[in-house]
Amino acid sequence: MDGYSGWNRRAVQVTHYGNKGGILLLKLRINERLRELRIKSGYTQSQIAKILNIDRSTYSYYEIGKTMPDVSILMTLAKIFNISLEELLSDENGTHAVADGGARRDYVSGKKNSSRIYELSGRERELVGAFRACSEAQRERILQDVRDLMDRPPDKRG
Repeated sequence: MDGYSGWNRRAVQVTHYGNKGGILLLKLRINERLRELRIKSGYTQSQIAKILNIDRSTYSYYEIGKTMPDVSILMTLAKIFNISLEELLSDENGTHAVADGGARRDYVSGKKNSSRIYELSGRERELVGAFRACSEAQRERILQDVRDLMDRPPDKRG
């Protein structure tokens, strides 16, 4: 084993900054991956920034490689793009990366939905991204609120 099992070596750039106690710093080349996933998903930088509750310029810095998102942001981005953290950190560009999960079940109606997120409107993508970024408890509350709203007559939905 070389210590990199499970990781795509092309996604990792190794940089050595002198001999400071033998510390080897790894710099993940995530910026291109974030841009690729965002574009394939049909999001704008502003939409992703809004979901993450950060400035658009901060997200832009992630994509140009000026700054590196922290782990919590990376985990949220993986949720938004509906991929694992490992997939986010790899440079594999499979078509599954931007899907809504293939033929997953629609959360409200239970029907199969094989559409892709890039087929949604901007507002719909923002809603899906925000939903994916929520905790499981928050998702359940949102779904219950939607169910309650849909149970009302159309003229009473506000």
